Amino acid sequence: MRLFMMLAVFCAFWFSGIGRKDCYAAVKLATPQGFLANGVNAKVVLSWETVQGADGYEIYEKKEGDISWTRIKVTTKRKLVLKNRTRGQSYTYKVRAYKIKKRKMVYSSFSKQYTTTLAKQGTTTIRNLLKTALAPVGSTMYIWGGGWNKADNGAGADALRIGLNPQWRKFAAKQTASYQYRNYRYKWGYGLDCSGFVGWTIYNVMHTTKGSVGEGYVDKAKNLAANYADAGWGTFKKASAVKNYKAGDIMSGSGHVYIVLGECSDGSVVLVHSSPAGVQICGTSTPSGKSNSKAVRLARKYMKKYFPSWYKRYPNCSRGTSYLTDYSQFHWSIAKGNVMEDPDGYHKKSAAAVLKDLFELCRQ
Repeated sequence: MRLFMMLAVFCAFWFSGIGRKDCYAAVKLATPQGFLANGVNAKVVLSWETVQGADGYEIYEKKEGDISWTRIKVTTKRKLVLKNRTRGQSYTYKVRAYKIKKRKMVYSSFSKQYTTTLAKQGTTTIRNLLKTALAPVGSTMYIWGGGWNKADNGAGADALRIGLNPQWRKFAAKQTASYQYRNYRYKWGYGLDCSGFVGWTIYNVMHTTKGSVGEGYVDKAKNLAANYADAGWGTFKKASAVKNYKAGDIMSGSGHVYIVLGECSDGSVVLVHSSPAGVQICGTSTPSGKSNSKAVRLARKYMKKYFPSWYKRYPNCSRGTSYLTDYSQFHWSIAKGNVMEDPDGYHKKSAAAVLKDLFELCRQ
């Protein structure tokens, strides 16, 4: 009789519409994705993708040298700007979503931790630039016109956006190895092309708020290196004058632009760019044309380890010698008082050392 009564209660509970699906799934929260933290001047801008069903988010901070975390903010928004941070200081952040269920707090797991260092006098650092450039890797498809406005003459909404567009990740997750970018020309909001990607990266390390029409750093690929030099940020060299490569260099060619992660001892270069199928790490051949270069091996290693789903679908991490011969170069000036600083010494490090620091120390 007791067993019968228990079964009856269970059935009443189940068929009342509060069954297992509603009772548990309704309070389960996904881990916040796309978490970014960027030190811009004396501020830190945090952004993440909205978690469905969440009532809000808790932000935790740990300063360089601290042992424990401090909960610093509770917010209902997906972006937060923290003011009055100490210049030259490193800060690490994480976020989790919460939902209030019958006066009880239900939490998601914490996002990945993200570390950012504020420039001592400038706007940002080489490390911040490269970490931001790596944020869309493996989750953003190449979209012709992605990042541009509809007039096709400058930055559009995506390249003026603070943080990652969650639609990039959703669209990328549905694509297969046969992805054909020509089928998605000008599908704004679903991914980035090469100059849209570089423009988005630059915007996110220079600004804390969403931009307006007429702002931004998107132009034809062949113009970007010269544009950034004209802004007073560094120096420009024509392709024929390029002798070496440093982390953060912007390389402009006819129809393409990429960001240098570092140079290898054999002269090959590891880079990040948006090129079909999407935003990915690649390596060039050596100047003599050796395809299995140190840069290519590094690119494969990191794409396979950190972006396995993408690498399985799009394993081509190799680019030819034209990436070394046909691109003009913008090189950041890291002198005192300029917008870019290099406290981590990336300009003196090899590609292998830069990648190790970015992934194994910063992407926790």
